[in-house]
Amino acid sequence: MSHFTQLKTKLTNRDCLVQALEDLKLQPHVFEQPQPLAGYYMDSQGYNAEIIIFGRTIKARADIGFRWNQTSGVYDLIHDEYETSPRLGEDFFSHKLMQTYGRRMVLAKAEELREKFGECTITETTEGQVQTLRLTFAGHQEVKQYARR
Repeated sequence: MSHFTQLKTKLTNRDCLVQALEDLKLQPHVFEQPQPLAGYYMDSQGYNAEIIIFGRTIKARADIGFRWNQTSGVYDLIHDEYETSPRLGEDFFSHKLMQTYGRRMVLAKAEELREKFGECTITETTEGQVQTLRLTFAGHQEVKQYARR
């Protein structure tokens, strides 16, 4: 039976989340106030979100939403697994989205560090499911490496 499920995530940065969803070609729509999600039967089942991927984007009958949870300080994922899993894959949210989000977080940190250390070169390598971004700062002798697994 089709229904929404709400899951706690580790996603905390709104800009990086939206950019990661855009990188994955999911066309997120961002709202200041939570908007109702359309479910399989076109009802929201009481769920709403500030970041919404309309179901038609992935040829599904239900929307995907990310709602800010003030209490936990992270985004909750709201989706209909019966609609999203066949179209995006079972491990899409736990692997592909998290890897893309992690990459966006590293790039955001690199921008922040550029102000402190000067120009930065970013080298990316991928071995299996391990993606490494190496940041090298021109005005600094130390090489810092951040890896997202």
